[in-house]
Amino acid sequence: MLQVNNVSLSYGPRLVLDDVSFTVAPGEKAGLIGVNGAGKSSLLKIVARVQEADSSTVMLPRSYGYLSQDVAHDYENAAGQDTSVRNFIFSSTGLNTAINSYETLTHKIAEAANDADLPILLKHFEQAQDTLDRLGYYDADARAEQLLAGLNLDGVTLDRQVSTLSGGQKTKLALARLLFQAPDLLLLDEPTNFLDVEATAWLMDFLERYQGALLIISHDLDLLDRSINKILRLNEFTHKLEEYKGNYSSYIKLAGDALALMERTKTQQEREITRLRKTSEKLRGYGATRVSQRIAVDKRIATLEVSKPILPQTSRRIKIDFPVRQQSGQIVLRADRLAKRYGTKEVFRNMSFQVERGQRLVVVGLNGAGKTTLLRTLLGITSLDKGTVSMGDRVHVGYYAQENEGLDYDKTLLSEATDVLPEDP
Repeated sequence: MLQVNNVSLSYGPRLVLDDVSFTVAPGEKAGLIGVNGAGKSSLLKIVARVQEADSSTVMLPRSYGYLSQDVAHDYENAAGQDTSVRNFIFSSTGLNTAINSYETLTHKIAEAANDADLPILLKHFEQAQDTLDRLGYYDADARAEQLLAGLNLDGVTLDRQVSTLSGGQKTKLALARLLFQAPDLLLLDEPTNFLDVEATAWLMDFLERYQGALLIISHDLDLLDRSINKILRLNEFTHKLEEYKGNYSSYIKLAGDALALMERTKTQQEREITRLRKTSEKLRGYGATRVSQRIAVDKRIATLEVSKPILPQTSRRIKIDFPVRQQSGQIVLRADRLAKRYGTKEVFRNMSFQVERGQRLVVVGLNGAGKTTLLRTLLGITSLDKGTVSMGDRVHVGYYAQENEGLDYDKTLLSEATDVLPEDP
């Protein structure tokens, strides 16, 4: 069981979490919801012991696994980049280390010159075999390949280097590694962000069948309906947690019914207060003969005023306009006969197109097909093998990278934003 008690967190003067407590029982599947900035990811990081709270008590089950929303940034700080897909997945359970120990002992036994060392080596060898059995070594490749196939990573072999994968493939691989671990508790932060439709459907089915406990942050309403049996809502105004039984659709109905009841009760009480105030005024006109009755009516009014339900605040909405500072020419971008390959792998060839002012184009394709490579070649970040790219007159380019490599995580939000502002002429 996951048991979380009295979690409080502030960023400077801003309160984010205020005495948050909840439990997730074995086999229970809870969806953590709330508006952006309410503190969902911070709470999940605190539960996963990735982030410190101002105060908290967290009791985790024997095994748990955590998938960050910012998988790309996690990869930058991970040693797993320089290893094979197999070792990266197996490292979630320590199977890769167990295999290395087994192979080392095999060589030592074969090369043992002193018969006196053999009994100890054979004992260690037997222990290594038991460890491999316990970690499911003999069907590990099959389980790993099944996860890769389910997440639409069919073109990724277990022997491939992690560093050669695209950003989308790395995100899927991190999820596959976590699912391979099969912990008692899964902590998932927006796991479908970079999944295509087929992989998302497969993950929904997987989580629906999963025997362990689950705590998931997601804006995917279908996922919250199919795979969840409890909703935990972070209230951005009170900074506390509200719990609802059932899936997301049940939560919407319960929350809507509760709000409707509060509104109805408040309206009825306000009508009664208005009626009693009129009665009090009439009684006041009778002077001392009706003082006791008037006092009783006034007490009733005070009681109703105190007991009136306080309706929850509605979430704030912000509208931001980004005006074009200077209109470009009619042709914004022209690509002519582009070609790119990595070694023997051809990414694209003989590709030509143009983008005109006001047009919106979308690049679609499977993970690893070369979508990000195409954008990077258009920007000159990655070199082309053939072809030319030309920008139109007065074109200023903005680029949001899939792996957030352009962000400086040591800067504040304001300084990072103002650094890219163009200087006024």
